[in-house]
Amino acid sequence: MTSDQSMKIFFVGNPQLVDGYKFAGVDVVPVASDDELLKAVQSLVSREDAGIVLIDSDYTSTVRDKIERLKIRSKLPVLIDVPGRKSGAGVDLKGMISRIMGVKV
Repeated sequence: MTSDQSMKIFFVGNPQLVDGYKFAGVDVVPVASDDELLKAVQSLVSREDAGIVLIDSDYTSTVRDKIERLKIRSKLPVLIDVPGRKSGAGVDLKGMISRIMGVKV
């Protein structure tokens, strides 16, 4: 990556959640299954412009081990689980974003 390129943030997950992430300036990859999520994350790990990949935790149940191995092997992008539609009830999303990004939202 050259110094004039910037790193991107990606969200991989439920198609019903992508509009919110797009609104926040995040690039999105909608998926409909655990296998699609794994393929998308594997593809993003090989991209030079991917800095952070937000992973919808609703789609990781059957691919959790493979996602964890990717987290261990790659320095960049940083892979972060985020709550999905099913797992997000009661989660302080504002606080989570603040901790992930290191800024107060």
